[in-house]
Amino acid sequence: MKNIVITISENYLGNLKSIADLLRQEGLTITNLYDFGVITGCAEEIIIKKLREHKEVISLTEEKQAYIAPPDSEIQ
Repeated sequence: MKNIVITISENYLGNLKSIADLLRQEGLTITNLYDFGVITGCAEEIIIKKLREHKEVISLTEEKQAYIAPPDSEIQ
């Protein structure tokens, strides 16, 4: 599962809770729901593709992983 951040169009903020319920039914695990139209959560890759297709979703970004070598490791 990937961690994602979804931004909902301001035109749909009045229906934010029902939109969140719909996304949850499609497989999104919601960790935070903010009144200003941002939903954070996690979902499988196949679910993410479906979530992007909703007209209410203006952006969906996936969390990126960054790896930092330990301080005593050799320079690469």
